[in-house]
Amino acid sequence: MEEEKKVVLQDSEMQYRINDLKEENRELNRVITDISKLVSYTRVDSMINYLISKLKGYFIPKYISFFVQPPREGALRQYNFLNLESTSAVLSTEIYDIFKAYFDELKIASNNGFALPYENIKDELSTSLPPEVEQMGVRYVIPLYGIGGIFSIILISNKTNGESYTYSEQSYIHRIFSVLAVTMQNGLHYEVSITEPKTGLYTYDYFKTRVEENLAICRRYKRTSAMLIVDIDHFKIFNDTYGHLVGDKVLVELANVLKNTVRENDCVARFGGEEFSILLSECTPESVFEISERIRKAVEKIELYEEGEKLSITISVGSCLITDIKGLTPTYIFKKADDALYYSKQHGRNRSTVHRIGLLEAAELLAKAETGE
Repeated sequence: MEEEKKVVLQDSEMQYRINDLKEENRELNRVITDISKLVSYTRVDSMINYLISKLKGYFIPKYISFFVQPPREGALRQYNFLNLESTSAVLSTEIYDIFKAYFDELKIASNNGFALPYENIKDELSTSLPPEVEQMGVRYVIPLYGIGGIFSIILISNKTNGESYTYSEQSYIHRIFSVLAVTMQNGLHYEVSITEPKTGLYTYDYFKTRVEENLAICRRYKRTSAMLIVDIDHFKIFNDTYGHLVGDKVLVELANVLKNTVRENDCVARFGGEEFSILLSECTPESVFEISERIRKAVEKIELYEEGEKLSITISVGSCLITDIKGLTPTYIFKKADDALYYSKQHGRNRSTVHRIGLLEAAELLAKAETGE
């Protein structure tokens, strides 16, 4: 009888162990699937948004904040989430500076992407943190290391339901954020390769690639997009009058206005000099003009001061619609947008002109495409 009980207990323990192994295997497969998708992203914001979407299937922290420092020492980026929903709240950059100094001094490579308990860190900090950290209820601090040291700090608060993080949840955090440390650094360096240093806008070569991709999408899905060319009016005179250093300030300010006026999925590039271009990912013939005018009016409001003198600029805008017309090419789109810009320049400047391909023009493009011209 005792032997039978012992066999039953052994069988029961074996079954529990088998079930545990099955669960571990399911979790591991899930992590592998998530990581495989994560490494396919090249943009930092896409990586973060994907990661947030996957966390929803595991747990929901009250707050999660990403501080990211680009390689060119540009403005510190923040991505903040409340209950895993994006929020416009901005935290003190001092938080990043304090944690960065702490982890840079430690120089422990194994901390890379590892969720470290905040309670174990705060007493070792040489500087007091802003009260926001305590108010958030931070549970974990995750440092991301690159070749030059810390480039990102991530804060994860307690869960919304008040429960502790399980072993499985902690394991997922460690695995996914360790991979994020590599993919995010690769993404940041990729951004450097496709953006120009002065304004941080995309390069001409990258922009051409995006136009080609967009044209293919318009043909496949029968969509409409547009390309805009923006040129600063009388910029040579401006530079001759105030100097190139002031002119550079104008270029940077204009770049910021362009980025902040269009949508996140739109592509803003600098062609060189005072000429910029924008690819609107999706629009209508009417909205192209509305967006052009919104940009033009936003630029009119730019105010810069040089030795007490208020400076301002205006721009001229030319655009061309991108549709599914057969025979339409990136070169043709560039030319027609440039022609529209020239029209704006010739008719008073500080205005917008839209080139809309008509039936006759479309027929000519089709004929050339069919004859291979």
